[in-house]
Amino acid sequence: MHVCHALQIHYDHRLSNLQQDSCLMLQSLSIQNYALIDTVELSFSKGMTAITGETGSGKSILLGAFSLLLGDRADSKSIRDEKSKCIIEAVFDLKGYGLKSFFQDNDLDYEEVSTIRREIAPGGKSRAFINDTPVQLATLKTLGVALVDIHSQHENSLLGERSFQFSVVDAFAGNDSAVADYMRTFKNYKALETELNNAIQNEAQMRQEMDFIGFQLSELEKTGLTDINQSALEQELDTLNNAENIRSVLNQLNQILEGGGQGVLQALHSAKAMLGKITSFNNTLAEFSVRLDSCNIELRELTREMEAFADGISTDEQRALVLGEKLSALFHLQKKHRLNSVEELIALQNELQQKMGEFGNYDEKIETLKGNLAALKTELSAIAAEIAKSRRKAALAAEKEVKQFFGELSLEHAELSIVVSEAQDFNQFGKDELAFLFRANKGGHLLPLHKVASGGEISRVMLAIKASISRHKKLPVLILDEIDQGVSGEVGKKIGNILKAMSLEMQLLTITHLPQIAGKADQHLKVMKSVKGHSTATEVHPIEGEDRINELAEMLSGKTLTKAALENARELMTG
Repeated sequence: MHVCHALQIHYDHRLSNLQQDSCLMLQSLSIQNYALIDTVELSFSKGMTAITGETGSGKSILLGAFSLLLGDRADSKSIRDEKSKCIIEAVFDLKGYGLKSFFQDNDLDYEEVSTIRREIAPGGKSRAFINDTPVQLATLKTLGVALVDIHSQHENSLLGERSFQFSVVDAFAGNDSAVADYMRTFKNYKALETELNNAIQNEAQMRQEMDFIGFQLSELEKTGLTDINQSALEQELDTLNNAENIRSVLNQLNQILEGGGQGVLQALHSAKAMLGKITSFNNTLAEFSVRLDSCNIELRELTREMEAFADGISTDEQRALVLGEKLSALFHLQKKHRLNSVEELIALQNELQQKMGEFGNYDEKIETLKGNLAALKTELSAIAAEIAKSRRKAALAAEKEVKQFFGELSLEHAELSIVVSEAQDFNQFGKDELAFLFRANKGGHLLPLHKVASGGEISRVMLAIKASISRHKKLPVLILDEIDQGVSGEVGKKIGNILKAMSLEMQLLTITHLPQIAGKADQHLKVMKSVKGHSTATEVHPIEGEDRINELAEMLSGKTLTKAALENARELMTG
């Protein structure tokens, strides 16, 4: 059974239930002040929407607005009226697309019907919003990838990218959960591997430093820093070094204070006797007498203490030598480490002791990391093995299903081979490598698809792949930019059938110049230019009924609408 016939049966079977079963993700699009557009307000239906218009009418502008909304870089040149800002806004129904976690991870309010908006100020500054909450452009872009898949000629290069190839095979394998589990484990594995490598490098570096640190620590510990009072040592050494001079001065002072009949104490005694004769005449004079008594007592006490201090002064040269060496060692350490006090040296000593202790724990830490990494590698291997098994099975199914579309896309003799091989090491996709091999003609060699297929062939292969995937996975809105480029009317009709079948499982917008494709759509939008005064504007209008038949007829035969063209247009809509 040919694919087109099979698709027609599938289409007829589900046509009556289309409104209930097919997806309506994109509900509306609003564009203001963008390129040649003043204002466009569009509502979308379920299933397939065709977008048509003459060359140069502005279909690419509509596509550009979508791209801008989904996170592409903004350019102030895209603003129509430089005095006003450009606003592009779309409303999406997110129910059933598993996007709650995205909103939670980005601290956004989840709503089943959500709005995303992009604003560009006249100066070129851009702002992005999700449900009226400002977000970074990267956040909008991440959500945009989950909402809309824009397929243009540029997107065909994806067929040569590993990430796209793996996503295709995994879609057939139903590997979403397993791949997500693998990627979490792989991320942890790589983080632990990095931690282990850093620990090994740090150990090697620390091992080189340990001898020097050990020498420094030994030098500090030998000094006995915690038992040192530097100022007391310095004072004791100064006293020992000047003992004779101190004794001599103190003896002279004692002689002055109490020596012979001319000492200070004797003089105070005489002064007290003289003052005693007049104290009864005035209270202040009595106070003077009391103060002389105090001076006498203080000087006698001072004399005794100086005598005791002088008698206690040692001339211990050995002690002075020991103190000198200790202080010399202390000064050396302070100068060496550029520190100013014993307290700072003690802090350095504690720091070096900590480093020595950390080094002692490194062997144990490294062994623990190695054990954890080995356990994680075992877990990673088990997940990767299951994924690889499912991919090998899915690759065969994908080949078979994609090939079913080739005959309907004028690729009758083409062959696609998806080769899954084991990689030497784990990578972000598992422990697999993929190759999409292709040959367009019989007898040719199977070679990498993106290197040997022409642009038209790659475009049709991509359509076949996406059509196949749509049967296995709930896809976002798919926008096709002239997928029918370079295609004849008969092949265009077959492409239209394929797109119609795809639209039963997803919402699909296609920019097309073929009436055979536009006729299959559930909704038809026409892009046109209008001239008002000295300015040109692009407008987009939904067309229905006879207007739509006339549009299809015009696409078939030109501006002059013949009876045959009109009948053919009606057949395209009902056939």
